[in-house]
Amino acid sequence: MPALKPSTSTMTTPTPIASNGRARGYTPAPPEPAGTEDIARYIAQMTTEMALIARSANLDLLAYFLEMAKIEANVTARRSSLTA
Repeated sequence: MPALKPSTSTMTTPTPIASNGRARGYTPAPPEPAGTEDIARYIAQMTTEMALIARSANLDLLAYFLEMAKIEANVTARRSSLTA
C-alpha cells in the first residue's frame, strides 16, 4: 500500500476588515430612501441614454423597449408629483 501524502489546504485567507469594521467596497445606505418621483426621473434619464446607445448599435428593438420604459417612468414621475 503506497504512503499517503499529507493534505495541503487550498483555502485562502479571508479579506481583512478595515479598522472601522466595514469590508472594502462597502457603501452605506443613504439616510432616507429616495422618493418614487426621484427614482422614476432617474430611470427615465438612464433609459434615455441607454436607448441612444442601443440605436447607435442598430439594436432597434432594444432601443424601442428602453424608450417605452422612459415614457412609463416619466408618467409615473408625473403621477407621483401630483399626489405628493
